[in-house]
Amino acid sequence: MATARVRELIVAAASFLSIGLCVRASQAQETSVTPLAVMTGRSYPITFPAAISKVSVTEAAIADVVVISDRELVVNAKAPGETDAIIYLTSGVRQHYRIQVRSPSERQQILVAIKFAEIRRDALREIGVSALYRDADIAVGSSGLSGQTSVPRSSPVTPVGGSQFLSILTDFDTDRLLAFISLQESKGRARTLAEPKLMAANREPATFLAGGELPIPIAQGGGAGNTGNSAISVQYREFGVRLRFTGEIINDSLVKLSIEPEVSSLDFGNAIIISGFRIPAFRTRRIQTTVDVRRNESLIISGMFNEDQERVKTGIPGLMDIPILGQLFSSTRYQRSESELLVVVTPSVFDPLRPRRQDVLPVLPDTALPAREAIQKRLPPAARPRRP
Repeated sequence: MATARVRELIVAAASFLSIGLCVRASQAQETSVTPLAVMTGRSYPITFPAAISKVSVTEAAIADVVVISDRELVVNAKAPGETDAIIYLTSGVRQHYRIQVRSPSERQQILVAIKFAEIRRDALREIGVSALYRDADIAVGSSGLSGQTSVPRSSPVTPVGGSQFLSILTDFDTDRLLAFISLQESKGRARTLAEPKLMAANREPATFLAGGELPIPIAQGGGAGNTGNSAISVQYREFGVRLRFTGEIINDSLVKLSIEPEVSSLDFGNAIIISGFRIPAFRTRRIQTTVDVRRNESLIISGMFNEDQERVKTGIPGLMDIPILGQLFSSTRYQRSESELLVVVTPSVFDPLRPRRQDVLPVLPDTALPAREAIQKRLPPAARPRRP
């Protein structure tokens, strides 16, 4: 009897052990979930080693699965969210996928790199617009191109006489243009006004200003009492290089960019005097546009001209300053200079939680500092713990 009782206990223990192993095996099978991240509007193909028998999807409104062959299917992302897809194979194996569908604009931010450069027009005439591209088509907009929007690589781009605006949308020769600007800077024929980089969240505005503020006195009517004096208040007017932009991420490769670059300076030649104050005018060049730009593609805006005329007087020092007779020992000529403002805009999209390697600032640990040993020699020795 005792032996039979022992056998029953052994059989029961073995059965419980087998049940526990089955439960653990099933739990291990359930926990082996393969994560899959797909953006909305995108598809992801999956190939299996055996034929597919059936497919189960939790939320078909988030992601749909289409079987295109015996061993291949495609996951189509429809709406942001999370869903599960279980694929049963004829070999008895099942694959469990946890599909995460997110919008391209989710958590992503827009970084806009802009270069304001002023170049003498004679330098631009030397290269011509057609020298900016060589290997692909470009999109061109101008007030003098009769609505032309696309130019093949074999055709030159020549603005019609009297054209006042020209913009080139390109992604292949921006480096060549920037190199040309740097070369002209070394020759003194160009100068970089500003080169900001602005980062903003999706559909959020960003502004940049490099310049100053001019105080402008404004008379307020109805001074205190019956003296008739007006109160003077001061308002500040900003000037310099300004940029306003708002970006919207359309998809993972296209950005809608509303941009307004502006360059303003003080013009004392057209200043006015009010209540003894000399208030200068403002010389402003501004463009406002909304375009669709691909990631890492550059928008080049040009056509904002500036013309300065200077009076240069040369002659014999001392004698040229004599009233009336000084004109016999001097000569006067007018020097005219023309410049053009170029704005190069390059947007890029990135995830702040997954920064690119070139965007991460390398920081050395304390052990890598070269002066660590010299500093440690000057530090007092560490206090030893007292024994009880």
